Amino acid sequence: MRLALVLNSDSGTLRTCEPSAGEQIADIFRQAGHDVTLHWKAGKEAIAAIEAAFADDAYDTVIIGGGDGSVSFAASQAYQNGKVLGILPLGTMNLFARALGVPLDMYEAARVLAAGEVSRVDIADVNGRLFVHHVTLGLHPKMIRLRQELDYGSRFGKLMASAKALRLALRRPPIIRARLSLADEEIDVETAALVVSNGPLGDGHLPYADDPCAETLGIYFATSRKWTDLLELAAAFALGRMSDNPILSMRRSQAVTISMQRSEARASVDGEVVTLRPPLKIRQYPRGLTVLAPAGHVAKDSVAQ
Repeated sequence: MRLALVLNSDSGTLRTCEPSAGEQIADIFRQAGHDVTLHWKAGKEAIAAIEAAFADDAYDTVIIGGGDGSVSFAASQAYQNGKVLGILPLGTMNLFARALGVPLDMYEAARVLAAGEVSRVDIADVNGRLFVHHVTLGLHPKMIRLRQELDYGSRFGKLMASAKALRLALRRPPIIRARLSLADEEIDVETAALVVSNGPLGDGHLPYADDPCAETLGIYFATSRKWTDLLELAAAFALGRMSDNPILSMRRSQAVTISMQRSEARASVDGEVVTLRPPLKIRQYPRGLTVLAPAGHVAKDSVAQ
């Protein structure tokens, strides 16, 4: 393959690495027979390099190394340009990479992807904005906004800031009043936390989809606004213990419309807090995204021919 390898040197894993680490990763792909061009960039320059690489006809595949924000942006570019996306998980959570079965060590991930398969997995959008992991309303975007006001300089520091931001958010839980319109059901909800995931979230681990080709959204909302219940629910999400949770209601659908009596809604889309205008129309594109995944991890009927 003709690969562009774009590494965000500001990502948690690379922040303390020299550019020679990028050359070592590029060499892993070259030794597997791929034609590789390395782009070692920081911050906004990395985002610009991702966009340019997907628009460049010289590459059929773009491997990006970064956190969930970079991955989400790269996925939208891959979808829009009809190219293959590969992910080196270099962030804090690396949720989509986990869903694809990519190892968390960057060198091992490179070796696995260098021998990987081109596969097709699900992608979704909310009001035209693409996402690969989730859209959240209520508690989660409030927690992110509060965390952004705190100082942290490391992966551990970010986790500690997240815990503090959650505690602050629970002092006055938000409230979302909405109507959820699914294919065969209308649900009126009053909740502090609403999550729509690209594929149902799995059990026993961080909140990511076990099956990246599930062909359905996971729709979750809390049925209690008590701070103690919400704290327990946040822990359940983090630990993958959502099954049979008494204050969590769950549905599945390939599309959902969220109607609210307000002109704007703050939402987190793959971890980025944005302002959206209701109604929020969320739909999934089954097998719409082409990715480079570990051989044998994605269902055989979704492997690109």
